[in-house]
Amino acid sequence: MAGAGAAFGRARVVRAGWTVPALGAHDRLQPEWYKKKIQQVQQEMAKHKLDSLVLLNSTNVIYTTGYFHLSTERPLAVLIPKSGEPALFIPGLEADQVRLWWIKDFESYFDYPGPENRVRWIFERVAKRGFSRGRIGIEDPPLGRLRHIKAGAPNARIVVAGELIERMRYVKDDDEIAIMRRAMEFADFTVEAGREFVASRGSVTEDEILKASADAVADRMSRELRDVVGVSIDPPFGGLVPFGKRSAFPHAVPSQDRLQKGDALILSFGARVGGYNVECERSFSIGKPSDRARRLYEAMLAAHDTGAAEMREGAVAEDVDRKALDQIRKAGFESLGHDVQLRAGGLRPRFRRLSPFRHGGGGEGAR
Repeated sequence: MAGAGAAFGRARVVRAGWTVPALGAHDRLQPEWYKKKIQQVQQEMAKHKLDSLVLLNSTNVIYTTGYFHLSTERPLAVLIPKSGEPALFIPGLEADQVRLWWIKDFESYFDYPGPENRVRWIFERVAKRGFSRGRIGIEDPPLGRLRHIKAGAPNARIVVAGELIERMRYVKDDDEIAIMRRAMEFADFTVEAGREFVASRGSVTEDEILKASADAVADRMSRELRDVVGVSIDPPFGGLVPFGKRSAFPHAVPSQDRLQKGDALILSFGARVGGYNVECERSFSIGKPSDRARRLYEAMLAAHDTGAAEMREGAVAEDVDRKALDQIRKAGFESLGHDVQLRAGGLRPRFRRLSPFRHGGGGEGAR
């Protein structure tokens, strides 16, 4: 990464340029990647002495097989045996779409709910495939689902092994990182589109900011993505855009209030490419920020810089979090927000890229 900075009071404008690994002609991971991922899963299964692993969580199904689908009330699962190819158990409505992907072994049921519990139906078929007395790994199940799992494979040893996949997802390889960096372009673009809409339109509502930003990124993604697996805009239009006193609310529901000079404004948007979601969030001030707004922003920036400086191989996430939070407390505040939040399984800032936006101020609710 090459970067350059400019001063804005005690805040800084950072321009960052990423070297993005080539994605070739695709904006999603290809079947060869998923075939290797299945082999990696099987290696982990051997360590836990599992004969098979059954995944019902849609995110885990997509992560291991690349089969993108909309998760509904109809159960859909992948069976990963200790060796060989995986199999899908799907609603009949999915059959035509499954035939377009690389996994050719699948069984389908007519519809949901049907004459029998579909989770039980899935595990009855898993048992019939030679695992009736084996060790079958599953994700952490709700109590009701576990009852149906055991009814479908009553003589098998059911082993809760969802952490196996979760831990694999902690570590991203170069191909995954390339997809995520592609997604970053769209997340940053959405924030920029929201900023430009406010700058050009003035006193707008949160709903208007959301709609304009969502329209802009949906149009761009539809134009530029070569392997579209869904341009996802969460309701009502995606993202968080609180301003004024509401900018202190971490997950504010949009209002019909109109933006005023002096308000703090938070623009927070995610973007998903090839199943990988990233997020960009920025704090703005509409007009000259107040002294309190500057204090809030500078406290956040100090915490961010401390957290970033402390993140290194072997560091303990709890220690990094505490040292960053100390900067907030020294300034007389309490909360440690998104800008320095750490996620389990690997030390990294919540936002991996700072965009070249010239608005540096925070506001009454700057986090």
